[in-house]
Amino acid sequence: MNKDCAILQDLLPLYEEKLLHPDTEDFIEEHLKSCQECRQIAKKSHIPLPLPAEVKPSGSSKKMIRKITLRLTTVQIFFVAIAFMLAMSTTVMNDNAGFILTYTILGAVTYLFYRSVLVAVLLAGVPTFIWNCLIYMTDLFGDFPIGSFTDGLSLVFFSLILNLVFTFIGIAIGFCILKLTEGN
Repeated sequence: MNKDCAILQDLLPLYEEKLLHPDTEDFIEEHLKSCQECRQIAKKSHIPLPLPAEVKPSGSSKKMIRKITLRLTTVQIFFVAIAFMLAMSTTVMNDNAGFILTYTILGAVTYLFYRSVLVAVLLAGVPTFIWNCLIYMTDLFGDFPIGSFTDGLSLVFFSLILNLVFTFIGIAIGFCILKLTEGN
């Protein structure tokens, strides 16, 4: 086997997939005309591979998937419950600055668990928005704390944005933690 044969045999898979430059294809075709050994190898490489047998899930794998799904659902419900409790206990306008740490931690933990900025923002933002709407825009908990609807709405959005700023800080911390652990 000469040098051209070795090169041709390395290029055969790319040639079969039509991924080569036209000049390289011409080289291969010319070589195949003149070399019996490489022609045989090329013919053998055109043999289709048998398809793998279809894998059917057994009863135990279905049970395992159901168990994993139940655990993930439980964790998700836990995160949503924690987010609602944080929204209720750390309302910005109640002179409670605890939202700074709690929303930062919530952002970091949810980002580390889901690895999704959108999910972390939704878990922090939706409960906060709903709770603040209930507090500042309804008389569900007594009298209206704000004089007009627009004042209440602006207060709701101010509180939401403030909480989301600290959630994004937590997401950034979670992202850094992931990058540090991936590097090791």
